Amino acid sequence: MATIRAIRTTFDLATGYAAHAPNSDRVWLNRMLFLETVAGIPGMVAASLRHLKSLRLARYDLGWINTLFEEAENERMHLLTFQELKRPGSFMKAAILGAQLVMWNAFFTA
Repeated sequence: MATIRAIRTTFDLATGYAAHAPNSDRVWLNRMLFLETVAGIPGMVAASLRHLKSLRLARYDLGWINTLFEEAENERMHLLTFQELKRPGSFMKAAILGAQLVMWNAFFTA
């Protein structure tokens, strides 16, 4: 529980979110942009692992690889939509890189 609370607090601070105050469009766009950069990771990791397993076993996986890649692509399209509304700055790009490094490895390990 403490880990989740720390992640949430860091995310709130990084995006400028205040729970008990009105938030601007900029704050909401920052949050959505950031979340969409992480949302595609589970599908991409799962597809990569499925692909490697299929190669290792030399077996067809009944189309799951494509389905998982399509899910990751769907999340990427959401991200591109939000990027049309707001371009991330240097700080946001660094935060995205850090979050992706952590989340990719966490999902891969899990």
